Amino acid sequence: MDNRIKCPFCGYEGEPKDFEYMYESVLYMTNHEVLREERERPVLVICPRCRKGFFLEDPYSRIKEKG
Repeated sequence: MDNRIKCPFCGYEGEPKDFEYMYESVLYMTNHEVLREERERPVLVICPRCRKGFFLEDPYSRIKEKG
């Protein structure tokens, strides 16, 4: 099984451990209470060479599936 990741911007190819990952989240506060966010956000993969971020999957794929 080939689990290498390739950057779509600079072409760098490496193992998942070579890349950095950013998880985005939003906190909603109502009456001093933190509410859970309703939508799922994909992981942003950051290339170690060019430092640009990209998604491994289309961030709108789950919305398209439901539609």
